[in-house]
Amino acid sequence: MPVVIRITAFVIVMLLTACTTQFAPQNEVEIADNASLELADPPKQLVIDNWQQVLHVSHQQQQHTLLAQLSIDDQQGINLVVMTAQGMPIFILEKPFGAPIKTTKMLPIAGVDPRFILADIMLVHWPADEINKRLRGAVMDERKDERRISNDEQLLITINFSGPVTQLINFQHDYKIQFQRVEQ
Repeated sequence: MPVVIRITAFVIVMLLTACTTQFAPQNEVEIADNASLELADPPKQLVIDNWQQVLHVSHQQQQHTLLAQLSIDDQQGINLVVMTAQGMPIFILEKPFGAPIKTTKMLPIAGVDPRFILADIMLVHWPADEINKRLRGAVMDERKDERRISNDEQLLITINFSGPVTQLINFQHDYKIQFQRVEQ
């Protein structure tokens, strides 16, 4: 009988551990090898009301066009909706202040992780000093029209600002995103 109890207890512990891991909030994303970004609350001074951009994503000889709508306020935190070019919602990401990230996927598109898209948006739009507080294993250097993220003198990511178009290149994950503002 003790063997049955031990096996039952082991199975229960394994199930509880699996559930905890599955539902635990993941507040960091690996932006490059040995470099991560904490997906924390936005800085209080950052308020974005109805930001809309077209994202042109290039990865491994493939190109995709996505529409993104972002709002950040001091009451609700971050709300991000990403859609296909035709306007079909892909996912909704919500990050209330002090709470974990909640995502709702509408279309089952393989390889789309809302947390990584939020990380790239943060790298482009958050103040550099706030990004540096949240980076692990890398540092962001900001110049006039460019941001560079590196670790140990290895360039990981560049962000170039050119009027209404911003381009992010992630050298280690081999992708490029062009952010283009939608005029309202």
